[in-house]
Amino acid sequence: MTPRVQRILRISRNVLLGMLTLVVLMLVCVYFLFRASLPQLTGEVSMAALNAGLKAPVTLTRDERGTVQIVAQDTADAMRALGFVHAQERFFEMDLARRSAAGELSALLGGATLKTDKEKRNHRLRARMETAWKALPPAERETVSDYTAGVNAGLAALGARPWQYSLLRANPEPWREVDSLLVVAEMYFMLQARGIEERFAEIELRKRIGDRIFDWLKPGGGEWDAALDSSSVTPSALPAASEIDTRKSVTTVSSLTGGFREEAFAGSNNWAVGGALTADGDAILANDMHLGLGVPNIWFRAQMVIGEGAGARRLAGVTLPGVPSVVVGSNGHVAWGFTNSYGQWFDWVALPKSGSKTPLTTYREIVVVKGGNSAEVEVREAPWGPVMRSDTVNDYALDWVLYRDGAINFRASNIASVTSIDEAIAIAQQGGVPHQNFIVADQAGNIAWTIMGRIPKRDPSPPGSTRGRLATEAALPSGWLSPAQYPLVKNPSDARLWTANSRQLGGEGGAIIGDGGFDLGARARQIRDRLREKTRLSEADLYEIQLDAESRFLRRWAELAMSTIQAEPVGKLADIDAELRHWNGRADVDQVGHRIVRAFRQRVLEELWRNWLAAADAMVSAEVSETIQKRERFTFDGRFEYPVWQALRARPMHLLPKPFTSWDEFLATQLDFVHVDLKQYRSLADATWGKRNTARIGHPFSRFMPFLSPFLDMPKTPLAGDNHMPRVAAPTFGASERMVVAPGHEERGILTMPGGQSGHPLSPFFGAGHEAWLAGRATPLLAGDAQYTLRLLR
Repeated sequence: MTPRVQRILRISRNVLLGMLTLVVLMLVCVYFLFRASLPQLTGEVSMAALNAGLKAPVTLTRDERGTVQIVAQDTADAMRALGFVHAQERFFEMDLARRSAAGELSALLGGATLKTDKEKRNHRLRARMETAWKALPPAERETVSDYTAGVNAGLAALGARPWQYSLLRANPEPWREVDSLLVVAEMYFMLQARGIEERFAEIELRKRIGDRIFDWLKPGGGEWDAALDSSSVTPSALPAASEIDTRKSVTTVSSLTGGFREEAFAGSNNWAVGGALTADGDAILANDMHLGLGVPNIWFRAQMVIGEGAGARRLAGVTLPGVPSVVVGSNGHVAWGFTNSYGQWFDWVALPKSGSKTPLTTYREIVVVKGGNSAEVEVREAPWGPVMRSDTVNDYALDWVLYRDGAINFRASNIASVTSIDEAIAIAQQGGVPHQNFIVADQAGNIAWTIMGRIPKRDPSPPGSTRGRLATEAALPSGWLSPAQYPLVKNPSDARLWTANSRQLGGEGGAIIGDGGFDLGARARQIRDRLREKTRLSEADLYEIQLDAESRFLRRWAELAMSTIQAEPVGKLADIDAELRHWNGRADVDQVGHRIVRAFRQRVLEELWRNWLAAADAMVSAEVSETIQKRERFTFDGRFEYPVWQALRARPMHLLPKPFTSWDEFLATQLDFVHVDLKQYRSLADATWGKRNTARIGHPFSRFMPFLSPFLDMPKTPLAGDNHMPRVAAPTFGASERMVVAPGHEERGILTMPGGQSGHPLSPFFGAGHEAWLAGRATPLLAGDAQYTLRLLR
């Protein structure tokens, strides 16, 4: 080797070593930079130095799951400490929530979120929440201000900006009081916006196909209902051939290829049993709120001890980062929880483009885009809300409770100090939150259900009668209901209460709530029936119901599938038949039968919906409209089950899709489609439910930076559970918490959460508790032994 070559190799080696050293140094720097943004878990922090002085020192401890216990002398100091902890652990997630509500994500994330921001700007929530903040009572403003001071102190106390901002090359903006209102507004979007969009599609559909067929396809209830007042809704009768006839439809829309369209998942359950059913006479509450799942979890475990000596009170439950309160939990006297009500808390109003006397005000919203040009959004607004849709004849303005003065407040935080269900009910009914099925239990054995959230006055109408209908300006609600006018069920005779996003009441109470897109009642019915199976119930019994993955709702579909197979040539679907006969009747991860029956039902519903919709449209026009042909425009929900089973029982030829000549042939074809779809596996026995229902609980960054997925996402684990059963579980949707507690016996209480407590991947609490949640293993509600202690000094 020549000296020249040796010199080149030596230089190359040195350059490579230098580059490698530089890369290592950069990685070390990045690691220590990220580590510097970890929350402070031990030592002392001077709050006065951070402009958030306390009246007395506060102690913060964390147990093995990261549950924070705050020990403070008064509520103001506790709120400052809660804000401090939220900021240290979850500031980035809080920032996303306020920005999402206000339509300001693009200023942080760039053009990828511009479309979302433009849509959100139509609601002008930054301006609305500024007005709402000024209207809050002084005591509530003080609570929010204390919390805000704590948030900014926690942010300032970090050794470096939160790690997410380092990746985004951005700096966090301070928290403002109005931002806490925006976080509550974002929950309105999360819990009610889907119903608003579906309602407008239903208005278009009713207009297109007429009242008779619409009310049949979109019933208000039926045999699966489990209302608290035992009320029932009778679906419309089967339409005659003169009203809808698939055999005369000009278009055949049956498809023997393609995938399945999922019906929308709904979740959240809560129930309570009174003292008559428990060993010690105390009531017990169970609550599991189902939401989209991510890393970290939306909720944050917290416990507070406020005061000293005999007068001290202890709160235990979950909090929402960005909001100064315990969202659900127990204070030793009262335990409370809730589920989304799915009531009608909104109206669409038509404004004729010609001749309307409604004045419209125009606003211009500027959306700042990081790394790009700002965008302008023109918002036209009626006195009650913005114009969100338009056609050649009308503008359509949205009237949403969220826009009304007083819709958002922080009264619900006062539940933490009540001692009876009557006090809790009075506060809940005037709380400014998205409307919830509120269930409360107290130490004396009492239980009650009501609607939590402010309800606008409206003219009573039969439940469900407004579904798919426009409101008139003259009939729009005005003012708020008084507490005496709220629907309420207290201490029912059988000492049991339950809710699961379905219809809760008939009559006047049902008319007050309306129908904003209830879930099918199968889940509520299964919970009710499980509660009635025993005359004595404990916390363990209620937790078992939260984990109930029995597929009671699908039993009749399994029977239909097996009877269909019997009518087929011998052996054609023998392996399907074998799996159905070996099915244990549950949505367990190792079960093939559940997957087959579920897919069979979904396929039948999809095919009948497409064909019936086209046939109904054909009765109106000689050609199927372009609107009807767009499958995504009009969707069915769980209550489509009712007209489908009417047809499956009666089997009328005028409702049978073409080209089938019998219902048996139609059903067998759908089963055959399922069979073919599952042949993607080596054998049918490999097509387990767990392979279909595998958790994909990820961090927001993983969607844009997949290389971070191994470090930020939870393991992809098969999940037991499904839709229409208590244990609702989907890859990205499920129980965001499971809580069971008897007030006064919190030491026996249970609380599990997915996704972890901390938002920092280097934290010992990143993903903490997730494994127990996956396994259905109960973990304590109360904080355990302190692993870390931090003192917040005055």
